[in-house]
This record gives sequence, C-alpha cells and structure tokens, in this order.
Amino acid sequence: MMNEILDFWPIILLIATIGLVIYLRPVIKGYLGESTIRFILLFLNKKEYKVLNNVRVFHNGIMAQIDHVFVSRFGVFVIETKNYYGWIFGSENAYQWKQVIFNNTYEFYNPIRQNLGHIKALQANLNQYPALDYFPIVVFTRGSKLKVNSSFPVIKYYYLLKTIKSVTEINISEEIRDDIYNLVLKINGNKPLITPKKATDEDYINNNKNICPYCGNTLISKSGKYGKFLGCADYPRCTYTKKIGQNQL
Repeated sequence: MMNEILDFWPIILLIATIGLVIYLRPVIKGYLGESTIRFILLFLNKKEYKVLNNVRVFHNGIMAQIDHVFVSRFGVFVIETKNYYGWIFGSENAYQWKQVIFNNTYEFYNPIRQNLGHIKALQANLNQYPALDYFPIVVFTRGSKLKVNSSFPVIKYYYLLKTIKSVTEINISEEIRDDIYNLVLKINGNKPLITPKKATDEDYINNNKNICPYCGNTLISKSGKYGKFLGCADYPRCTYTKKIGQNQL
C-alpha cells in the first residue's frame, strides 16, 4: 500500500503545484508588474530621484497602498502600476475602465482616480509643504493596447523614463527634497496616533461609501459564479469581497 502511494506521489505533487500556481496567479502577475517598474526606476539618477516602493500611508483612518513614490527637486511622482493585457478603454473621469480580450470584457476601477486618491493621502501627510507639486502616472506593463482619454499620463512601461524626465522645472531645494523623502520613510506603514474607527461591512455599503474596509480602496460591483458581489478595486493585492443583493447595487 505504501509503495502504491509513493508511486502516485509525483502526480499528487504536480497537481498540488498547478493548483497553487492558479490560486496565486493574480498575486504573481501583480508582483511581476511592480518588479518591472522597480527595475526601470533603477536607471534614474539616484542623486536626483529618491525612490520608495510599496508605500503605505494613512489618511482619515484609511490606508493608501502606493506602488511607487519618488521625490525629486521637481516634485513628487506617484506611480500606479497595472499588469493587464488586451485592449484598455477608459477616460479620466469615468468610474470604471474596460479590459477587452477577444470577446470578453472585464471592468476595473479607474486607475487615475485610484492614483489621485493616493496623492490626496500623501498631501495630507505632507501638509507642511503646501506648494509641493505632485505628478500622477499610470503605467501598464503587459501587452496592452491603450485607448484612454486623459490629461494625466497613462502610458506603457517603456515610456516611463521619458515621461519622468519631461518634468524639468525645479520646485524645491535638495535639502527640502531629502526632508520630504525622510518623512515619507518615517510615515510609511505607520498608523496615526488616533485609532481609526473600524466600520462594519454594512456601514460601507449602506452609506454608499464603497470603501474597502481592508485597504481603503474603492469597492466595485462584479459578477461571479454565485451572483453579484462587491470586490476591492486593488485586486489582486487586496482580496476583500462582500456578497450583496440586487437591492444594494
């Protein structure tokens, strides 16, 4: 009996490995996308641009998780990374964008709105520098074709360095730049002294705030095998979901 189990062990291991890869695939895709941008940012002048990755700041009791932030004498650049492929349709003011792959259409939260929310959180934490310029950039890292109408940069990854270096007007001194960089380092991942109120799932839905109680990003309506539900716009990094009835949409 033991020998028979041992004979099937490689097959069991293979099935388990495949299942794990499928389960972690969204997380892996997101990580690979951010890793691509991290690699590109290594080519920036380190004396001029102070780079931070995976920055978490709190504002009004909500945590904003920012893919990449870097501080320079030109201001603060805030990057939101999307590792999608297919045709991407959207506009600056739309609530949701669309990803089209052959005959399938998927909706996701407007990354420009998401990134502007990140900037708002940074501004609240850096309020002693009211004249600081912020530059939001949305970067797609896979084989996507962008059909987006926006006054903010929404670009493919190979245009990132060119977009960054197109900003040439000096806004702050080197000393202030370094102070801001050190301050962001200090607040990164640290909750404010005031303990934020923990709202229930029902509070977020009934008050129509559409805010994820796990990470603070927007909840969007999705459809799945078992009906409609609310899911975090920052999926796959945040996997919060809430099943809802039709009358709650």
